[in-house]
This record gives sequence, C-alpha cells and structure tokens, in this order.
Amino acid sequence: MAARPRRGRRPVPRALRIARVKRAFQLWQPRQPWLLWLLWVAICAAGCGDDEASCPTAATAFPDGSADGHPQPLGAAAGQARAGRARAADLPPVPSGLITWKEGDFVLANDRVALVIEDVGDSDLYDPWGGRPVGLARVAAGRMIEPNNFGELLLLAGGSTVLTESVTVVADGADGGPAIVRARGKLHPLPTYDALISLLYADPMSDIEAAIDYVLAPGAEHVDIQFHFASPRGEDKTLPSVMHAVTFERRTPVYQPGLGFDDQLSGPYLALVDDRATSWAYAPGEGGLGSSLASSGFLGSFGAGFTIAACGASERLHARLVIGGPGLDGVQAAAARVLGEAQRTITGTVTRGGAPVAGIHVHAVDSAGTAYHTRATTDGSGAFSLHVPAAASVRLDATAPGEPIAQLSVGTGTGPAQIALGALGQIRVVATESGARVPARVQIVPGSGQALPNVPLRYGESPLPGGRLRVAFATSGEVMLPVPPGTWEVIVSRGYEYELVRQTVTVAADGLATVNAALERSVDTPGVQCGDFHIHTWRSYDSGDDALLKVAQALADGLELPVRSEHEFVGDFSAEIAQLGGQPFAVGMGSVELTTSDRWGHMGVFPLVPDPSAPNAGAPRWQTFPTLKTPDATFTTLSPRVVFDAVRARPEAPIIIINHPRGSANYFGYVGYDPATGLATAVSDWDTEFTLVEVFNDSSWQKNRMTDVTDWFGLLRAGRKVFAVGSSDSHELFAAPVGYPRTCIRLGTDDPRQLTTTLVRDRLAAGHSAVSGGVFVEARIGAAGPGETVTGAGSPMMVDVVVRAATWIDVDAIDVVVDGQTVDTIPILPGDADPADPAVRWRGAIPVQARATGGFVVIAAYGDAKMEPLHDRTPFGVTNPIFVAP
Repeated sequence: MAARPRRGRRPVPRALRIARVKRAFQLWQPRQPWLLWLLWVAICAAGCGDDEASCPTAATAFPDGSADGHPQPLGAAAGQARAGRARAADLPPVPSGLITWKEGDFVLANDRVALVIEDVGDSDLYDPWGGRPVGLARVAAGRMIEPNNFGELLLLAGGSTVLTESVTVVADGADGGPAIVRARGKLHPLPTYDALISLLYADPMSDIEAAIDYVLAPGAEHVDIQFHFASPRGEDKTLPSVMHAVTFERRTPVYQPGLGFDDQLSGPYLALVDDRATSWAYAPGEGGLGSSLASSGFLGSFGAGFTIAACGASERLHARLVIGGPGLDGVQAAAARVLGEAQRTITGTVTRGGAPVAGIHVHAVDSAGTAYHTRATTDGSGAFSLHVPAAASVRLDATAPGEPIAQLSVGTGTGPAQIALGALGQIRVVATESGARVPARVQIVPGSGQALPNVPLRYGESPLPGGRLRVAFATSGEVMLPVPPGTWEVIVSRGYEYELVRQTVTVAADGLATVNAALERSVDTPGVQCGDFHIHTWRSYDSGDDALLKVAQALADGLELPVRSEHEFVGDFSAEIAQLGGQPFAVGMGSVELTTSDRWGHMGVFPLVPDPSAPNAGAPRWQTFPTLKTPDATFTTLSPRVVFDAVRARPEAPIIIINHPRGSANYFGYVGYDPATGLATAVSDWDTEFTLVEVFNDSSWQKNRMTDVTDWFGLLRAGRKVFAVGSSDSHELFAAPVGYPRTCIRLGTDDPRQLTTTLVRDRLAAGHSAVSGGVFVEARIGAAGPGETVTGAGSPMMVDVVVRAATWIDVDAIDVVVDGQTVDTIPILPGDADPADPAVRWRGAIPVQARATGGFVVIAAYGDAKMEPLHDRTPFGVTNPIFVAP
C-alpha cells in the first residue's frame, strides 16, 4: 500500500526553525547560555522525520469509561479510592475566589486527598479543552478541606497536549482498586502557548490518539498522571526531551528541595506552596527537573524524553502530583514519603517573654545555612513540627515580618526545641482628615543607627520594600504595628493630593508609641476623580498579588477608580472594596486586558460586566482553535479589527485602550505604525476608531517623551482625536505601585458612589482628563479644556495654566507643546508658588499659536527628584489635548 501523508502541519524549514530559536530567546531569556544548543537539538529532532510512512491500519482510540462514575466520590473509607462527578456541595469555597472548578467536574478522592479534573468543553484555563486538573485539597471526614489556591498545570507531549473529546471514569474504585479518570482525544499543539512551545517541538503529532489517565490508589498521597499513545505512523517518534510546565505559579510560590524558594528549577520535584491551605508537588515520572525557562508566570523545565512506538500503543508515567500540607512542610514531607526518602521529625515551641506566639515561620536549614530543607508555621499554642532528612544536621531560624531572625541549632536532634523571640514594642497610628478617620499608607523606616533585619530570599518571605521596616495600608484609618525596640520614623500619607505627616518615635521593649496623623489635603480637585485602568492581581498568570491587598493600597493612596484588568478574565474590585468598607472612597468597575501575548498586543477593554456562566467570565475571544463543535479548526489569531469590532458590539459598548503600545507585546509595532505619518503599513489590521492609548505605563513624561508620547502626537497631527491614559500596569505591589500614574477625569462629582460606568467611559473616551504622576495640571483656552475644541487656529491665543502638587513633590518645569512640538519650557521656581496656597506651584497665561489648518495644545509639568518616601518614581502631570480649529 502506498504511503499516505500524515495529517497535521507541514515540515518546518530549517531556516524558519533557526528564526524561531532566536525568537524563543527574546521571549524566554533562558537562564543558561548553553541552553541554545539544547533548544536547537530539540527543534531539529522534533522537526525532522515528518515524512515517515503510515501504518496499514488506523490507530484505535482508547476506550471511554463511565460518564458519571461513583455516585459519592467523596465517601471513600480507609482502603478505598473513588472517582465520580462532583456535586455543588462537594466543592468547598476557595478564599481567593480564583478556582475554576464547577459542579459536574470529576473528583478523584480517597480518605486523605482529592484532585478535581475539569469536564470536557470550554475552559477558563489557557489549555482550553477540559480534562485537566482544576483544584485539589486534603480530605477529612469525607469532605474536601483547605483547597489549594490552584493555578494551571500544563501536560505536554512535545509541544502538544490532548484535544479532549471525552472525560470519563475508567475505574470508580468500587472494586477496592485504584480510581481512574481519563481524558481522551488526539494530540494537538497547545493554543496560546503554541507560539512558544512550537519553537522547541515543531511536530504537532495531531494524527496520534492519546489519553491522560489520572490514577489514585487507596491510601495514596499522590495521583499518577499516565499518558497513553496510539500512533498510526510507520516509524517510532522520539522526543529528545519533555517540558514540564506550570503557569499562575506566583499565586503559590515554588519550592525545591535543598534550594528553597528559588525559581531555578532542578532536582526531583517542585512544590507549589499555599501557607494557608493545601500545598502540592509535581514530580516528573522519569528523571528529574532539568534546565528551566521562565517568562511572565510560565515556568517550564526540561525532563527526560521518550519514544512513541510505531503502529501501536505505548504508555508512560508522565508525572506524579503529591498532595500534602498545609504549607510547605506538609507537602515536602508527603513528597519524601512518596519518593521513599527517610526523614525525621523536629518539634518545638516559639515564645516571646514566655508566652506562645502563633503564626511564626520556623525554617530548617543545614547547620552551615546553605541547604534549605523546610518550614513550618506555629499554631495557636506556639507549637511547630517539621520534617528534615534523617541524617541532616539542622539549624532552626524563626522569622516574623520586620524582626531579626531568631536562630537555634538542633544538630541531629529531634527537639523539643525552644525558640525565644526578642521583646517588641508597638506603634499605633491614627490617620484623620478634618477629624474623621480616612484610609492611609503607613511606613516605618529606621531612625538613626537603627538596622533592618535581613532574611535570605530562599526562605520565601516577602522582602522588605525599599529600606522600610513595615508598610501598612490602614484602610480603617488606624493600625497597630509591632516593631523592635529603638528609634523609628513613621510616615503617613494619602496619595498625591495630601501632605505627608512624618514623626520620629522611640519605642521601648513592650512599650507603645502613638502617632496621631492629621492629614491635610492641599491639592484641591473638585469634580475630578482619578482612575488606574491597568491593575493585575493573582487572577492574572503573571502576578502574585492578593486582590484585597491591591485594593487596600489603592484606598490608602487616594485612588477613587481602581479598575481590575486581569489577563483574559473579566473582573472588578467591588467585593474587595466592600469588604474593606471603602465605598465612600472608591468604586469598582469591570474590565479585562485582552492579551494576545506576542501576537498583536494587549488591550484594555472597559467597561465589562463579568459573566460567571461564560469562559473566563466573558473575556473577548481574539483567537479560534479546535473544540468539540469545531474539531477540524486550527489555532488562528484573528485580525485586530475583527476583534475590536466584536468588542465594541457587546452590550456594555466598551472602549478600547491600546496598552503599552511599544515593547515586547505591542500593537503599534505589529501594524507598522509610523508617527511621522500617523499611519500603519498593515492597513487591514489598523483600527481607525480607538481613542485611547496608554501613553504612560508605570512611566513618566521625561521617560516617554521620545517614544510613546511621540507616537501619540503623531496620531494627533494626523487628525485623530486620541487621548492619553496613564496607568500602573501593576503586577507586584511594591515594584509597581497602584496609581502611578493615574488618569484624572472631570466627572462633576467628588463622590465615587455617584459614578456610573457610562459616565466614566464617555468622559474618558472624550479626553476630558489629565494624567497625573503626582502633579496635577489644568489648562484651558478660553472656555475649552482637554478634549474640547476652540476656534482661531493660526492666530495667537493664551492658554491659562495651573500646576498643583503637594509641597513634598518636586516640580521644576513646564513644557508647552503645540502641534506635537515643544515650543517653550518654563522653569518653575520656589517663588512661583502661591503664598496663600503653596500647593499651587505655578499659575499663569502662556501664549500659543497653532498651525492655520488646525492643531492642538498639550501642557506638561514635571520634576526630577524621586517621590520619596512614597516610592522611587519621578513626578509629572500632563493634560490631554485642547484642539484648535480654523
């Protein structure tokens, strides 16, 4: 019989594979230089041999099992395991609200642990087909308890996974044996990540039947993940390596034995640690974890390769999921038991002044402090128990936020260890405005001669932010902070519109110092409220920030419109604002960051209303890929204009913000936009309707003047009415503070409770706003303000300008921009401030003349001193354009 060509993609030319390698390095930034050779070997191996003959008979799909499985999957007694569909009552609430499991998904459970497998169909995950883990927990008394803050596990054979056609129960455990859930289909490249993974594995293998079996034995603490393959190819398919990968890993920090919390993967397994709930570990089925790749929340590691046999079935143990906890010690002890590693138990108590202390981390390291073993958290009685290698000589280090490490050597002993912490004092801060308590940021920095504690990064503790002992967001207006005895400076702030309160206090052991901070609002902005339209939390794959803490920072820093913009998931901060009692100060509105990765950019879509019944709460689709309804479809990135039109047609009539238009994921680069002409070379992809560009992304006027600002002015010169937005793009709380910069919109009210999404959307889209990075600039030509039009182009006219900033913020100069050109730079001197209102740093009328055919005027003010002690960014403010017509 003549050989017939395989289905799937054509062989990838060698030149293209080389280009893809180069692109991989730009995206991934591999940790080891020698990885280039490894990647090239993998790509060559995966891209060759695409013309082998087919088998005389077609490959047979693996059989399905029961559609429902055991009617009570969580009812397993000791010595039993079960598998079946979950009822709503079986699935416990997850405190973060991030879990993606639903009623009807499948539960594998024994009397100790449970794993939930998503049913077939549309998924909230980046692997979109169902049949993958979506949550896990420990089991007690037939109930799932303390569920993990689970993200996503990618199960890959080469660059492909199973395009799920069915999820069934192969064995429900009723016979006393293991319980097994099977996800079955053909292999297919993984959408979204295909652009990355196909650089390493060019063969899609989409002609090969495959199944993933999840196997839980009675009494086990782990689930085996087994791959089954049935190949129609006449030759073996050898994969030189396997990529083991997780994403959303910043929700649950990654631990590795011996290394601690270090994202340089190696060794027998990695653990994803949830201190407040069940933790889990991932161990490759063969070999260990090799060289790693990390990019924006994607964490991958190479492991041993394998061969898919020709003309028949083959199988392999892909990985083991170890379910343990709570915290690190529970899961690393469980992993040691699964791997057969001998351990011993150390017990002890942590006290302060003879009284037990709860919530203290106790770390176990080797006596030299080089190898990291584990950590545990003290309970209500101050007690802890942890597990270390049986023969290890151990030192215990007890840590608490802002305190020196308390160390105790236990050698090869087992305890009970008694760790005594030093005495502390306390600082009580009360923040008020006109006598009423208001949210505020409280910082404690060392006074003269005072040292800060130093905790190694591998301990996995939150690092001290920028020389501060403590940073707290006192959303109720009051906070009590423990501190070591000594002299400390207390700094109380409420964003850019307020003056600072700074007070130095000396705190004795067991003593109390009180700071009453009466905050003065020195910058008056009547009818204006400010928003940050680009804020990420741990719902996004590349952020580890608790949403509640993110909102607390927004409230404390005086931001009225914190807009949640997760990658590919619609959400808002309404629940968090309500939980913190922040409704008088802020309002939550929904949006999404439409994220096409490295394809054609990231876009803010505002406003959107979350739809819990839709995948990703109704996030707009920017791609097509195979589904049960369209099994022959391929992964396709839609044209930007097609996506934008679909977005604008939604019931909310949202607007589109072109986020970070230049950079690694950018729209302007994709379409070939040229600011000199205001046009793009990719005409079919160039949208002519957007009116908002994120000109300032955690950046300032000075930094962006020759880049994104130039792009913006190019659009304006071409006749487009496009307006600047300033946002933080905050992924890490202290690395990118929420609200720097912010977009301040003229809304006609100072009460966030009076705002509607329609009002905010329409005023923002019309450019009735200015961007503030600490400086507030007002400009008018006659009665016309930003976003409005005045006539008289070609004739001299005056623009009335007021520059305001709190007195602790540096403002040095004003740039006057007419038709995209800086026509004047005016220095701001100390004597320019209004003696009766020192926050008015400059006020005056500036002559301008737009071109006769029509133009625009933009006013910017800025300083060069960092905005310490709030953060290390430089201050600026810039208006949106006032248009001048003939």
